[in-house]
Amino acid sequence: MASALAPAVAQAEEGAVAAETCQTYTKRYFLGSGSAITLRVAYVDAALKICFGDPGVTSAVATQTVGTTGPGAASGWEVTAGGAIVEDQRPRHVKAKFSGSLRTCVVKINPICSPASPYEIFGEYAPPAVGPAVPGWSHGPNGDVHYYDNA
Repeated sequence: MASALAPAVAQAEEGAVAAETCQTYTKRYFLGSGSAITLRVAYVDAALKICFGDPGVTSAVATQTVGTTGPGAASGWEVTAGGAIVEDQRPRHVKAKFSGSLRTCVVKINPICSPASPYEIFGEYAPPAVGPAVPGWSHGPNGDVHYYDNA
């Protein structure tokens, strides 16, 4: 009897694996220096990949890529990606944090750089009762680094 059930169990397991779907959500923030000049000198692309199955979120991965914009590259700005971590994962909730730093460097023989100013970006997925199930995005306070949604 056990051998007769084995194919049915194998098919059920394959069906469970096939039912999992993954979606990647991204958000781009432009970073400014925090000075009176609101120049967007760098960007951070935060990505949150969430896989869904039964009974909800089965896995989540946070990643980020960073770079300087044209004006930022020309004037010596440097953005460094730090951690991109999923801080909380439950069947109906995911919270991720993306961090790093921004500084300017005068590049000659020995570069002279300003102190690094940290940035923080947060992505939180918690599907509402009504409406689209997409993450909400937020960022740390404007201070030495300012955050912009557009270039």
